[in-house]
Amino acid sequence: MLSSALFTGVRILEVIIAIPIIGMLGWFIDPYVDNNETPPDGLLTLFIVSILACAWALVTLFQFHRYRSMSGPFIAVVDIGFVGAWIAGIYLNRGISDADCSSFSAPLGLRVGDNNYSAGDSWSASVNRPCAMFKASWILSIIECVLFFVTCLLSWTLYRSYRYDTRHVHKDYTGGRRSGSTSTYSSHRRHHRHARV
Repeated sequence: MLSSALFTGVRILEVIIAIPIIGMLGWFIDPYVDNNETPPDGLLTLFIVSILACAWALVTLFQFHRYRSMSGPFIAVVDIGFVGAWIAGIYLNRGISDADCSSFSAPLGLRVGDNNYSAGDSWSASVNRPCAMFKASWILSIIECVLFFVTCLLSWTLYRSYRYDTRHVHKDYTGGRRSGSTSTYSSHRRHHRHARV
């Protein structure tokens, strides 16, 4: 089924994206742990959410198909809860969205009238590593938020599809059995009537 394959693919993508988020945010949290200090709320929230989301995605990736008949709504509810948690972490760290984490210069100049405009004296590029790492984690968290919303919808869709297929098969089975019994009964009555004549 296409929905089932899509759910599995998105779940795998969620795990793959969560791993670098955990790694980069862990790099920021490590100095606080070494100094017995509490990390900022925004950083800590995003770090905890990424760990729990990764663990949840792994568990449901391997267990969903086995317990799909009863766990679909539960997975959908937990996933929408993670969507809210991602939104909270993203909102708490929204200040990083305006940060400029890199700079670039080139030996280019432009003269307009009596004014000279220069882009730099030489070729150079610099990246603020901590800023770039944190901004990358923030952007990846936005992607995770969207993906968890998608798996929420997919898990509910798969559950409803499974329930519909189960009811449809049960109806066909019971209907076929009833019609088979009727035909057998009719055949028996005809045979009994001919024997009596």
